[in-house]
Amino acid sequence: MTLRQLDIPASQWRVQDITAVRDVLAHVDTDPELARAWRGSVVLRFAEVPESYPYLNPAIAAFSQNVYSEFPYLLYFLNPDRESGALDSFFASIGALAETPAGVWIVWSDDVERAFFAALAAAAEFAINRGDDWVAVVKGYEYDERQSRSSEIREILVTRGVIPA
Repeated sequence: MTLRQLDIPASQWRVQDITAVRDVLAHVDTDPELARAWRGSVVLRFAEVPESYPYLNPAIAAFSQNVYSEFPYLLYFLNPDRESGALDSFFASIGALAETPAGVWIVWSDDVERAFFAALAAAAEFAINRGDDWVAVVKGYEYDERQSRSSEIREILVTRGVIPA
């Protein structure tokens, strides 16, 4: 798979201007074939971040929140590899990242779980609407084989009427 790096200039992320992402995704997500080709391939890179980890920066967290607000299915396009920061961009967007002396952590709660499943369901629904494999999208974000999220996402999709029971 070819990774597609979207460079976000400091002049945009500092003021939560999502133009760089909007311009690309607004074009890609209208063409089902192109959208499928881009699934799981996008990596966001933020220019001139003073912190060592960009998603701890409040302006980048706010930028991420704006992107997910406009593109709730963003996880469909982001590269799910842990090192790409896709999940941290999501968790930062809902204020669920925290830093301790031991590192960066997700502050997990029932609300965070619901928000995460909603984001995965949005990506899965986007996949279905583009003729893509929603299960593959969800599995991309499973890092522990013992904790599959597919059944929870399937239930959400059934409840929404996106797939049959």
